Amino acid sequence: MKLQRIEAGEYLTPDGRFYVRNTYYSNGLPGRSNTTKGWLIEDKSGLTPFQVSSNQKSKLRRVDTLQQAREIIAVVMECDRNEQTLRDARWRKQDNAQPPGVCWLSPYTGKLLTRSEALLELNLMS
Repeated sequence: MKLQRIEAGEYLTPDGRFYVRNTYYSNGLPGRSNTTKGWLIEDKSGLTPFQVSSNQKSKLRRVDTLQQAREIIAVVMECDRNEQTLRDARWRKQDNAQPPGVCWLSPYTGKLLTRSEALLELNLMS
């Protein structure tokens, strides 16, 4: 994942969706506002709520290294591309599906599938 450097310790994805900053440089004061070192990822679009705990989500995600931030952003963007591929092929996503994760309604079989099962079925049927 390519990140554009804005300033010392601040990066942005080329599309402007994800903002990554080093906690050492928070609020312009090196090391003053956060005693723990690391990186914060923020999804400026608000589309990706990061899981904080079993019942809590946040728009920020703390990681230890810039490489981990790149990897997480790459995974999120790949998932978004896969979901868009399914939507383009007339698959519908069900909200609050039970069990969780089984939420893609197949236009071919009418069954609810996980994203990976749906992508596999889409590839087999096309």
